[in-house]
Amino acid sequence: MQLREKQVVVIDDTAPIRTFLRISLSACGAIMHEADSATKGLMLCKDIRPDLVILDLGLPDKDGLEIIEEIKSLAKNAPKVIILSVRKEQSTKEKALSLGADDYVTKPFMMEDFIEIIEQHIVK
Repeated sequence: MQLREKQVVVIDDTAPIRTFLRISLSACGAIMHEADSATKGLMLCKDIRPDLVILDLGLPDKDGLEIIEEIKSLAKNAPKVIILSVRKEQSTKEKALSLGADDYVTKPFMMEDFIEIIEQHIVK
């Protein structure tokens, strides 16, 4: 599979989304770690140094927009950050991208399309 051995951190407070992503990404060979808050997600990112972070914006302790730059500054080889959010406003998307997000996907989404987007960013 294309994502074999890639380290992925999912930061999303919705358990069914994390479960769906875990099943799908694991089937593609990724090693997935998950967090239900910005604080836990940042700790995982610092410990794991992932290849990819899938970040929801509506988190219970912080807005996801507030932590994009921190995630990107964790290492010389910064992880790719893909926003996965229900927020559809163009201004939110533009802000996320200007803060360093590599892509922006709105929920609901098709997993096949999402995997293609991920592969565009992290498969070498």
